[in-house]
Amino acid sequence: MRSLRSVCCIACLLTLCWGCASDPRDSRSRFSVTGDFTTPYQIQVDNFVRRQQPLVQVYPSESAFHRPKALFVPLRTLQQISDPVSFGDMISRQFWQAWLELGAFDVLEYWPDNGPFNQRTSIEIARRKGAELLVGGYIRQYIDGGSSGGNSSLSLTIEIYDAKNGNMLWSIAQAGMMEARQAHDFHLFSVRERNPADPVGLIIRTLARDMGNLVVEWVDPTVKAGKGSGWPKAF
Repeated sequence: MRSLRSVCCIACLLTLCWGCASDPRDSRSRFSVTGDFTTPYQIQVDNFVRRQQPLVQVYPSESAFHRPKALFVPLRTLQQISDPVSFGDMISRQFWQAWLELGAFDVLEYWPDNGPFNQRTSIEIARRKGAELLVGGYIRQYIDGGSSGGNSSLSLTIEIYDAKNGNMLWSIAQAGMMEARQAHDFHLFSVRERNPADPVGLIIRTLARDMGNLVVEWVDPTVKAGKGSGWPKAF
C-alpha cells in the first residue's frame, strides 16, 4: 500500500509538472509507470509541440459572419529540398485535413492540379471555380528528426485572399518544434519522453489548429474556437 501511495504521489507530481510545462492541446497527458522500490520507477510521458502564438501580420477589419467557400492550393516550399512540389503537397494535404475538421468554411476544396501557390495564378483559378477565398502560403523551414531521432520542426506562413478583388485578408505565420526524446533521472524514479510515430504530422496538426482557430472566430465571432485562440491584440 505504501508503495502504491508513493507511485501515485510521483505520478501526480509529474502530471502537474508536465501540465505546467506543456500545452494540454498537444501533450496528450498520458503516462505509464513501471517498477518497484527494488528498482527505480520508469515513467513514460508523451512529448509535445513547443511553439509560440501565431504571428498575425494581416487580418480583416471586420468579421465575415458566414462560412465562405474557399479553394486551398498546395503551399509553396521555400527550403531547398528534393522534389519540393511533392513534399509541399504532402504537408498541405495534412494541413487542409485539419482545417476541414475545424469547419470554418462552407466548402474548402483542395486543388493541386496547377502546382504550388502563386498569388496571381492561384487567385485566377479560385475566381474561375467560384470560390470566395483563396488559401495558400509557404513552407519556410522543415526538419524531420523521426520518432526516435533528433529535433523535428516546421515553419509555415498561411495567406488568405479575397478571390473577387485579389486583396489579402490574412497573413499568419507560426513555427512548431518537437525536441528529441529526453530522459530525466531522479533518486527513486526516472522519466522518459516518448515521441509519436509521426512527430512532423503532430506539428502540422497543431499549427493548423492554432491558425485555423483565428479563422473560425472570424467567420463566426459567437464561437470560441479553442483555448488560446482569439483576435490579434492589435485588432
